[in-house]
Amino acid sequence: DSFDTISSVGSNTSVVHYKPEKASCKKLSKDEMYLIDTGGQYQDGTTDVTRTVHFGTPTEEQKRFYSRVLQGHLALATAVFPEGTCGLLLDAFARRPLWQDGMEYGHGTGHGIGAYLNVHEGPAQIGGGQVPGNKIQSSEGRRRILLMPLKAGFFVSDEPGCYKDGDFGIRIESDILATPADTPYKMSSQKFLKFDYLTLVPMCRKLVNVSLLSPVERQWVDSYHLRVWEELKDELTGDSRTWLWEATRPLEA
Repeated sequence: DSFDTISSVGSNTSVVHYKPEKASCKKLSKDEMYLIDTGGQYQDGTTDVTRTVHFGTPTEEQKRFYSRVLQGHLALATAVFPEGTCGLLLDAFARRPLWQDGMEYGHGTGHGIGAYLNVHEGPAQIGGGQVPGNKIQSSEGRRRILLMPLKAGFFVSDEPGCYKDGDFGIRIESDILATPADTPYKMSSQKFLKFDYLTLVPMCRKLVNVSLLSPVERQWVDSYHLRVWEELKDELTGDSRTWLWEATRPLEA
C-alpha cells in the first residue's frame, strides 16, 4: 500500500481523511454512499485513486453532488495550459462547476506523487490549501508550493470532492501526467501542456445526472469507459468481467 486505505460508508464518507475505528465504523449498506481512497507501490510507479459509488438507488441530491464533482474532475483532466502555469491557477478549473451550485471542498485538488516513494510529494501541487504530507510550516514555503510552475513530466493527482457534513461525501481521484500539447496555433515560443489520464477505474454511472453534463463531458465519460473496457477485459473472467462490462456501458439519459 502507498498509504492507509480510506474506506468509508454513509456519514463517514463526509470525513475527508476518515480512518475506520471500531467504535465509529459502519457496515456496508446498499442505501448509502461508499467511498474508497486507496493506492499501491509498484516498481513502475505509485498510485492514488478514489472512487465514490452507490450500490442501491441514490437520491437526486447525491447525483447532483456527484455530477458537479465529476465535472470539476474532467475540467482539470482535460485542461490545456501554458507550460509554467502554477497549480494555484489550475485549481479553479476543478472548482468552477461546484461553485456555480454553492459547493466547495476544503482540501487541495491535486498533489505530486513520488515514483515508488511518497504518495504525497512536492514540488507540484494543484490547489489553494496544504496537502497532507507536504509539511511546509512557513508562509513562504506554502507560497513556493502554490506558485510552483508545472512542467512536462509532472505526475499529479486530480481529486476534487464535496462533503455534506453528517450525511455523505464524494471524491473522485485519478492520476494524471503533464505532457506536451499539440495546439492548433503556435504563438511565440510558448509551449503548452495537457494531462494524460492514467487511471483505469470506472466512474459510478448511476450517480451521474446526465442532464447536468455537456455533450463534450458525456462523450468523454463514454469514451473513457470504452477505453477501460478494452484495456482490462482480457485481464478479468467470470463475475469480475461481467461487472466491468456493466460498469463501462454508455451513460443513459
